[in-house]
Amino acid sequence: MNDLIDLFIVIFAGLVHGMLQLGISALVLLYHASLGSNIKRKTKELTLNFILGFSLFTGLAISSICFFILVIFGGIMPAAGVMVLFMVLSVLAFFVWFVYYRKKSEGTELWIPRSFAKFITARAQKTDDNVEAFSLGMLIACAEAPFAAALMIAAGNSIVNMPQGLQIISVLVYVIISAAPMWIAQMLINRGKTVVEVQKWRVRNKDFFKIMTGVGFITLAVFLLAFKIMGKS
Repeated sequence: MNDLIDLFIVIFAGLVHGMLQLGISALVLLYHASLGSNIKRKTKELTLNFILGFSLFTGLAISSICFFILVIFGGIMPAAGVMVLFMVLSVLAFFVWFVYYRKKSEGTELWIPRSFAKFITARAQKTDDNVEAFSLGMLIACAEAPFAAALMIAAGNSIVNMPQGLQIISVLVYVIISAAPMWIAQMLINRGKTVVEVQKWRVRNKDFFKIMTGVGFITLAVFLLAFKIMGKS
């Protein structure tokens, strides 16, 4: 039963991570820029390397979190630490609702420093090398860290409590789920959807994703409170 609860936390944290949308924003820019000057096969290679870079950074980050939990806490995060995580997730929910998306934007502009956003846009528009696309994917994963770190800590705290064989699988599950929106966007575009159609869909559903992401943070926080704090009492 405990393993199922831990696996649910890993899956749910990965789902919330995937809804942060910064990765899709850069992926769309990469497609938008490269479709005008490169053949479709080259574009597929660029986006594939971008997603792999994002996935590698995410996998390394959550693996490092698991390692530090094992070293610092001996594999069991104390109730006080889980309570702090609960409060951080709750605060992040309100940040997502009121700060993460720019209020005056009619598009899907995310609330990251404008200088950094301009840098990402410039790199995505100029990227024509697989290594650079891979590095950009890692950069995007790093840029999401202020919001994704709490999710990865929640998942990591559950992963270290699983049997050893299931730990590696759980890390892979988290990485795949967190990158799933990018894989889906790539598949849709490769199968005939245009970048404009994908972007219009994002704009139409911006409010939905904003609400659901915040609800996801709150739900995960409550789940940790119920099963990792009160359930251990």
